[in-house]
Amino acid sequence: MLVSPHSIPDQSTLNTDVCIVGAGPAGLAAAQELLDSGLDVILLESGGEEPDAATQDLAAGVSEDTPDLYPDIIWSHDRRFGGTSVQWDVRVNGTTNCHLATFDPIDFQKRDWMPHSGWPIDYDTLHPYYLRAMKLWETGVDSLDIMPWVSDERKLLAFKNDALETKLYMTGSQAALTQGIGGRVKESKNIRLIMKANAVELDTNENASTVTGVKVACLDGRRFTVAARQVILAQGGFQVPRLLLASDRVARDGLGNDHGLVGRFLMDRQIVKTGILYPNEPISRFGLYDLQHRGIAHVLGKLAIPQRTLEEKQLMNVTVGLNAQPAFSRVRLAQRLFGRGTTFRSPAYYSLRKLMRDVRARRMPERPLHHLGRVLGGLDDLVFIKVARAPWLQIPYNRDSGGWYEAPHRDQFFKVIDLYQIAEQSPDPDNRITLSSERDATGMRRPTVHFRWRDLDIRSALGSQEIVKNALEEAGIGRVLMERRDGMPLVTQMTAHHPAGTTRMADEPTEGVVDRNCRVHGVDNLYVASSAVFTTGGCAPPTLTIVALTVRIVDAVKASLGKG
Repeated sequence: MLVSPHSIPDQSTLNTDVCIVGAGPAGLAAAQELLDSGLDVILLESGGEEPDAATQDLAAGVSEDTPDLYPDIIWSHDRRFGGTSVQWDVRVNGTTNCHLATFDPIDFQKRDWMPHSGWPIDYDTLHPYYLRAMKLWETGVDSLDIMPWVSDERKLLAFKNDALETKLYMTGSQAALTQGIGGRVKESKNIRLIMKANAVELDTNENASTVTGVKVACLDGRRFTVAARQVILAQGGFQVPRLLLASDRVARDGLGNDHGLVGRFLMDRQIVKTGILYPNEPISRFGLYDLQHRGIAHVLGKLAIPQRTLEEKQLMNVTVGLNAQPAFSRVRLAQRLFGRGTTFRSPAYYSLRKLMRDVRARRMPERPLHHLGRVLGGLDDLVFIKVARAPWLQIPYNRDSGGWYEAPHRDQFFKVIDLYQIAEQSPDPDNRITLSSERDATGMRRPTVHFRWRDLDIRSALGSQEIVKNALEEAGIGRVLMERRDGMPLVTQMTAHHPAGTTRMADEPTEGVVDRNCRVHGVDNLYVASSAVFTTGGCAPPTLTIVALTVRIVDAVKASLGKG
């Protein structure tokens, strides 16, 4: 049922069996699993169903000024019902979707060349939960095998010595979450959905071994507490550590932070331009690598480097997407006109966005001369971005949504294929979230992002480029023009908005924040359902793994409350 925060008395306490913090994909999946469970549930969501600037400002943080600029985290997620799903940009028949894929077995394994790698669980542990997550999400896909989608029209690319392989990607619908599950939650008898309710602190007992209450602040000044037997934090990779670090009344360094690990090991995925494929065959030959549709199921293939090669070359995981383009696309036009402006990874771009946000909010920008200098010094990047996004240059087939295989006259219109790799980032304790002295409207300290792209990440991206180029050319598929910038990977996005690892999973509390069941070490009733628990980040989109872990968490929660 939907409960207005205005109906809750100020300074009151609501009692429940389970409190879920966050109504994004993880929170809604947890709610779905708890529907009609015989348990009383409260689902808290910071925002409402429509965008609100004041609420969204609560997501703002401070980025450490580094060469590998991580954008202000206000852009990484939406504080409203549905969470990050409202930002998804895969369009299928006019609907909003995201790409879904499982992690690979190697993602869970300890890799000697990658410090701090190795989950306490393996792929086989999570496999049945992947299948449950796919069903919960109504993907229409019941197998993780690409072969049922191969046909005479959409064939697998064949490579010498199996130098590359093809991995199944599917889509997940935003409507299945916000309208499907969300609608059932609003009509449920055992779940109270409270929107515009911001979790700002976790109360605990005298030794911080049990969460006794979730403190909630509303922007109208109202405050109340949710006292729950079990608490599930279903926020993102920034907000989970922020809430734990802010909960420092008893645990002076923050809840779950006895060993200083909360907020550390921040990872994301980098989008790197592999190059341009000039194929030896018509574009129709590559149909398996564009979205295809059967009923409610929508899938595509992406290229991947086999595990044996990753181990031999000591590379991190990577997938490569194929996006057919005209021989002379809008982006290449912008690149030719503005040679240095070849990337959306631009300090000028993020400084301009920050200045514009502050001006619209009618407040004095912080360090205005610094940001203005960046804007003036990066005009080539800004013009490139403007030209590349100009509506008169757009074609309706982009990297995320595809659709080029079903376009009329595809073989005449599309002549080249852009290759983009989604690159795994290594776990590094110095990449982290800390709390700044600046506070938001609820009184919470804003997070600061400390972030670098390391030598291992760079070496792996360059090595993956070489493998993909050689495999495509040796198979006779076409010629690849690799794209780099001053000998470095051409990073078109330093973040895929997939922050992970900030409350990592490990069996020992000296190595991670949560245990193999995603329960915070030393706290008997606090679980984290989030990419924050990822020990390593992989290269697959994180959402299916987040939902699979969430389903597994709810099984444990129900069992602990006698409803398993």
